[in-house]
Amino acid sequence: MRAEHISKEFEGNRVLRDVSLQVQKGEILSLTGESGCGKSTLLRIISGLEIPDKGAVYFDDKEITSWKPEKRKFGFVFQNLSLFPHLTVKDNIFYALKRSDKEAAKLAELLEMTGLAGLDTRYPHELSGGQQQRVALARALAINPRLLILDEPFSSLDELLKAKIREEIFDLLRSLEITTILVSHQASDAFLIADKLVVMKHGEIQQTGTPSEVYQHPVSPYVSEFFGASVILNAKSIDDTKAETPFGTLKIQNGNKSKLQLFIRPENIEISTQSDFNLTGVIRKKEFKGPHDVLKIGTSSSEDLISLETERVTQNVGDTVYLKVPEEKIQIFK
Repeated sequence: MRAEHISKEFEGNRVLRDVSLQVQKGEILSLTGESGCGKSTLLRIISGLEIPDKGAVYFDDKEITSWKPEKRKFGFVFQNLSLFPHLTVKDNIFYALKRSDKEAAKLAELLEMTGLAGLDTRYPHELSGGQQQRVALARALAINPRLLILDEPFSSLDELLKAKIREEIFDLLRSLEITTILVSHQASDAFLIADKLVVMKHGEIQQTGTPSEVYQHPVSPYVSEFFGASVILNAKSIDDTKAETPFGTLKIQNGNKSKLQLFIRPENIEISTQSDFNLTGVIRKKEFKGPHDVLKIGTSSSEDLISLETERVTQNVGDTVYLKVPEEKIQIFK
C-alpha cells in the first residue's frame, strides 16, 4: 500500500501537507507523533473513511482513493474497540462476514489464535480489557484482511496489561505476516513491533526509517526527544572538527563556524570523577530512582543541563564531575 502527496484540510485548517508513505507486503509500519499531528486523519484516508483534497492511495498498484472501506478489505482495530455490547464474542467476530463464511472451523481457529478459546458465548461486559482487545483483533482478522490498521489500540489499557497484550498481539501478527499500520503516540509501541517508523509533526512527515535509524540518527530535536531521553547542547564550532559547549570542547565531525545544536543519547556519555575527560560540570540535582540515580549536571556559566541515568553514585549535589562523549555518537543539528 502506498499513499502519495496526500493533503487534507478541514474548515481552512490544513491537517495534512503533501504526505507520502509506503508499507511493503508483510511489513509493520508505525505511524507516530504527538496528538493532533494528523496521523489519524491519514489513517482514515488510507482506510477510505475520508477522501483527500489532493493526492492518491494505491494498493497492489491500483488506485483506490475513491473506493468505499468495505471494498478495500482492510481490517480495523480502533481505539474504542467498537464491540457490540448485545452480541456475544462469536457474533462480534462474525458480524461483518457473509453467512457462507461463518463456519465453526473458522471461529475455532480465530479463538485459538487470539487466546479466546472457550469464551465464544460471553458478552463484552463479561470480558477483561485484554480479552476485549483480542475480540476486536479476531474480528479484524476474520475477513483475511489485505491490510490491518490499528488506531491507538492499547490506549485504554493500564501499563502492565498493555505490555502483555501488546507483545502477544504483535507476536501473532509477525507469525501471520500480516501487512500492518499501527498508529500510536507511544514510542514504546513503535520500538517493540515496527519494521519502519514514520514520524509526523503538524501534518508533515519529519522522518522515515527503521526504529534503530530514527533513534540513533534523528533529523531534528523534535524527533530526538520524542523517542526517548536526549541531551541537546548549544554549541559553536571552532573549526570542522571541534565545537565549544558550556561544558567544554567536543570533537565533532563535519562542523562549521555557525551556531550548532549537538544531540547525544545519554547512554553514550561516560561519567567520571577523574579529570581525564574533557567536559566538566557540577551536579545540580540528584534523584533516587530505585536501582539507579539521575544526575542533573550543569555549569556556572550556562542554563544548559545534562540529565544522566547512572548506577548508584557516591557524588552529591555540588560535586564536580567529568564527562566524555565519543565524536561518532554526536548528531549535529544546524
